[in-house]
Amino acid sequence: MNTDDLRRLAESDAPVLAFEFSRMEEKDWAPRHSHARGQLFALTQGLLMVEAAGGRWMFPSRRCAWIPPGCEHSARSVGRAAGSMLYFSVELSQGLPPEPRVLGTSELLLAIVNRVLDWDPEQSVRHPERRLLEVLQDEIRRPEEDVLRLPLPRQPKLAHVARAVLQNVADVRTLDEWAKDAGMARRTFMRAFSGEMGMPFGRWRQHARLFAALEMLAQGMSITRAAIAVGYSSVSAFNEVFRAAFGTSPQAYFGRGKTRSAGQNDEAPKGHWEWREDDGSAE
Repeated sequence: MNTDDLRRLAESDAPVLAFEFSRMEEKDWAPRHSHARGQLFALTQGLLMVEAAGGRWMFPSRRCAWIPPGCEHSARSVGRAAGSMLYFSVELSQGLPPEPRVLGTSELLLAIVNRVLDWDPEQSVRHPERRLLEVLQDEIRRPEEDVLRLPLPRQPKLAHVARAVLQNVADVRTLDEWAKDAGMARRTFMRAFSGEMGMPFGRWRQHARLFAALEMLAQGMSITRAAIAVGYSSVSAFNEVFRAAFGTSPQAYFGRGKTRSAGQNDEAPKGHWEWREDDGSAE
């Protein structure tokens, strides 16, 4: 379809529009924007990063991502992202999560997405198809299985530090130096950061490092190089933090190395952000 046809469909009263997509090149952050329709991504390859609603979400492959209508966001794809994309009407989006979220990719959810891909967007949706969309809505409403969200501070001084960390997660500056960069005393900085983010600065920086490592690994970088690039002195230390967060190793998470033996759990690993490492900022 050409651009005019796509715009006409997007502005129509069709409850859902479905497309397959494949991005062969890495994409930089797109300018902040919003859509009148809700978006559901079903990723089969690569990684999608979304920044919105005071946080940054990481959507790995084998996951689905939901972005509500009217939500201002910026997005970036890495690792030759590919999959399916569904656009929900405002009516169909009612009652669905009001902020972006990561959904566990169930077989039912993927099967419905594949079925919708075969629909003719020019044809009206019949009652059996409406029932299928109701099941799809139920799947999106399920509690999110992965907590791949990095909160971002709004206070300007704290946001300045957070952006500096995200630009170079391997930065070795101490807590005192980061506080000075924010123009605050050490304890004032610690209280302000913990108060707004709900976690100490050191733990937040660990989250930021893991996010950066996920991006590098999705691009095909080796685990050793990714661990060093995000500031870890050893692969074992990185593996420990990764396993604490996801309950599995980086090799298993990205399907590298030996295949699972019979009887092992093949479900997608769940993130729970339990950290064992600290840099003293939790005092």
